[in-house]
Amino acid sequence: MNLQTKGLFEASRTLPASGHAPASGAANLVENCIGDVAGKTVLVVCEDPKYGWYDAAAPAAVCDELRARGARVRQMVVGLPENRPNAAVQTAMNRADSVIFFSRLGDQGRFNWHYSGPACVMSYALDQDMLEGGYGRLDHHAMHQMKAAIDEVTLRAGHIEVTCPRGTHFEGTPAVSAAPGNEVIITRFPVGIPQPVLNDGFRGKAVLANYLTPTGSKVYDPEYLALSAPVTAHFEGNRITGFTGDAAMVGAVESHYETVARQFGIDAFNIDSWHAGIHPLMGYDRPAAVNPLRWSGTVFQNQRILHFHTCGSGPPGEICWMILDPTIRVDGVALWQDGRLHPERFEATGRILDLHPDLAMAYANPVTACGLDS
Repeated sequence: MNLQTKGLFEASRTLPASGHAPASGAANLVENCIGDVAGKTVLVVCEDPKYGWYDAAAPAAVCDELRARGARVRQMVVGLPENRPNAAVQTAMNRADSVIFFSRLGDQGRFNWHYSGPACVMSYALDQDMLEGGYGRLDHHAMHQMKAAIDEVTLRAGHIEVTCPRGTHFEGTPAVSAAPGNEVIITRFPVGIPQPVLNDGFRGKAVLANYLTPTGSKVYDPEYLALSAPVTAHFEGNRITGFTGDAAMVGAVESHYETVARQFGIDAFNIDSWHAGIHPLMGYDRPAAVNPLRWSGTVFQNQRILHFHTCGSGPPGEICWMILDPTIRVDGVALWQDGRLHPERFEATGRILDLHPDLAMAYANPVTACGLDS
């Protein structure tokens, strides 16, 4: 295992021994995200471990699993993501039946609706511990069913209210157009977030702390903004109407928005959507300050984190707000309460728990480490 990633995650917690867990995280990915691979060519795109994001062991385990199932495996090591297509990767993809990304390149293209190549899987299991621990082994189909049930509950709600301990408070009704469905062109592994709730029908404020970070869509400099004091963002629907708080920090936030927007020619103060993490066994146990970019790009699946997509009029925007320990009341009932997801409180989500005892036990004993103390 890459020493830069060893021990970062608490996802190695073992699954309940009910007999329904996949044989391995690699098997969970291959069988439940791709299916029968016998005789097929599968390209595995691996970000070079020297960049400290992915290790080499996780993709190697998946390659071994693919070969054991009769696939022809082509492994390709790539560098850091850029703001332009990688021609070599695209050429290799055109020669494959399926593609698995252990690279941030896969995330950059998740909203490319014009894509017509082979089916792609984006792995958020960054290392061997994540892949082969509870995070990677929790049944993918069960999690997909839970995601669909949460989409049904949230997107069809009459009213949603969101608060957090720092003072975040906004409420409204999901847009009529926000029907449950496939919102990205890739298959995410593991399943860790529901469909975003469009912000059109919401108004209020979000208290921003810790960091403003990218959404993974584009690369820019500076990569993130550290917040030495909380800043409150006020908004009406899609529009950020202002920031309040420490004057110097407010100025830094406004400058960061203008800088990022200028780099890409986008609307700085637009809000696209928001959603909170849903994976019960996703944890991050190293302080976010060690690598805020990696922290943000990984921990968003944790139940204790709600994140907004802002800065830009098309999904997903370029700047994230990361809200810790949200309470999300759906028609008066807290689906998330103080950063804990409670699927047992709604019929649609409770039904999935009844179908999958392993899933129910995971939600009853969630991982809480998220890289932040407060």
